[in-house]
Amino acid sequence: MFFKRRLQNNTRPPVKNVNKFINNSSHKQKKYICLMVIPSYSSGKTRTLRIPRAILYSVIIGIFVVTAVLTGLQQRSNYFQRRAQDLEETLVVTEETFYEFRAYAEQVQDNLIETAIQIYEELNEREHYAQTALDQQARDHRTELEIILEQVDIIERKIREFDDDLQAAIAGLSSRAAIIPPVANLLQQLEESQAYLRTYSLIHTMHDETHVEEVGIGLMSVGAAASNVTSCSVQGYLQVLVDELAVQRKLMESFESYRIQMDLYLSNFPTLWPVSGKISSGFGWRRGPFGGGSEHHDGIDIPARTGTHIHAAGGGTVTFSGWRNGHGNTVIIDHGDGMSTLYAHNSRNIVTVGQRVSRGDVIAHVGSTGRSTGPHLHFEVHVNGRPVNPRPFMHEHL
Repeated sequence: MFFKRRLQNNTRPPVKNVNKFINNSSHKQKKYICLMVIPSYSSGKTRTLRIPRAILYSVIIGIFVVTAVLTGLQQRSNYFQRRAQDLEETLVVTEETFYEFRAYAEQVQDNLIETAIQIYEELNEREHYAQTALDQQARDHRTELEIILEQVDIIERKIREFDDDLQAAIAGLSSRAAIIPPVANLLQQLEESQAYLRTYSLIHTMHDETHVEEVGIGLMSVGAAASNVTSCSVQGYLQVLVDELAVQRKLMESFESYRIQMDLYLSNFPTLWPVSGKISSGFGWRRGPFGGGSEHHDGIDIPARTGTHIHAAGGGTVTFSGWRNGHGNTVIIDHGDGMSTLYAHNSRNIVTVGQRVSRGDVIAHVGSTGRSTGPHLHFEVHVNGRPVNPRPFMHEHL
């Protein structure tokens, strides 16, 4: 309307107090942003709104931050909604599978009940027709029961044999644990796990009188009188065997889990004498073999004939095979877990860098290369890069 009136009247609207809208102070112009409001009719007053820049920028930044936060929260909410939907679908599928399995189990149970009823009815019919046939069938039934009891006794004996073998395997690990500290820690955890699982074993609690009454003591021997063996006792003891097999399976799974961890140390830990013989120079400070005062000996020396086989003290990966000043021909094996061994003064190295070796493998031949006074093996053990006394590690001979 305002512009239309201007065009019609062809007159310029009066501007009152123009100087009020012009701020000649340069420093105030920098601090404020002015908004001029011009009314659409000529008689209206023109108004000016001054907004500090800091406040305007703060409002703009605040709006941006709030928008970004709300957008992020919305995306996060959408993500969790999708996750919840996926979990709900998985739960529905699992529930359907469970109901299908339960329906199948109920069907099998019904079939078994029907079969048992049919057998019972058949026995009743035979009882009506011939007592002799029934007696013969009872005798056959007792014979079958004795066969079942024999099979139960065999299963029980196998369970005990399996348990004995498992205990023997753990005992065998105990002999190595004394010389390999990491294995000792794992073995302690294994024994605690085994002891915990055995609390669920019913075979090991058969001496409890209450439990014996529940499963039927007559089943412990095939020679028990058949009259003392009932169907309830058979079912009870069979359930005991099923539960015991489940416990034995868990015991073996626990053993295998810890054995896999122990194998890394059992196969790699350097417990083998690399060369047979007597130690001529031990670990620590000694008089220099070439004079010049005392020096620290970072390993041990084992004299042997030139060409004698040098064996890897433990399994690992060859990280060095070549010439080193002072040590001559040298082989270094990394055994993992921060542990490595060094074999020096060799007449010949027969392994290469990157090669995987096992405990007892021949890696070099005894010699007198480098700074040496005669044919011998200089053997070092390093833990986390620092030499330690090798003697406490050397427990096994070839």
